[in-house]
Amino acid sequence: MRVTLTFHGPFRIATGMGRPGIDETVDPCNLLPASSLKGLMRDSAERLLPGLPRLVEAVFGGPHCPTAWGWEAARFPDEPVVVTRARVSLDEDSGAAKRDHLLFGEEVWARTAEFTVTKYGPLPEIEGPPLDREGHLAVLACAAAGVHSLGAVRRRGLGWVQCTPEEPGVDEALITRFTALAEQWRNHRHA
Repeated sequence: MRVTLTFHGPFRIATGMGRPGIDETVDPCNLLPASSLKGLMRDSAERLLPGLPRLVEAVFGGPHCPTAWGWEAARFPDEPVVVTRARVSLDEDSGAAKRDHLLFGEEVWARTAEFTVTKYGPLPEIEGPPLDREGHLAVLACAAAGVHSLGAVRRRGLGWVQCTPEEPGVDEALITRFTALAEQWRNHRHA
């Protein structure tokens, strides 16, 4: 499955390490890592499938079930631009900047990126209703389409994105399959 990301502004996936003069850095060689993409999609699936952690685990893997899918880091067709942005921490009472609370962080500007999710192993044998390759792809595609933000400082405008899965694309038939699959798993859980 191929997913296209369309950015509505800058984003930051920080490395967790700074360098002189910069408090939050990005990895210029891996601006949007595979692990971040998988985590975003898994979080989206958990929100779309509340109360169905076994179904999410069957697709994304977990302690009792390996995943059959592999995520690739995002590729950028146009050269992304990394810039530095300053921000301050404000005092809640006065609204003024707090002393010694000026931070500098890198952020990435890009128009689009894409990544793939590829089946690299056998589908796991699971307890529950049958879950074939098309069922896995329905969950993956809907989870990708449910991602609307990524990275740090999302509430302040960074990381807003649209994810468009292809092969399969999200259409009425796929949503019907996804909804039916979720209902099967809910009914099995209550049986």
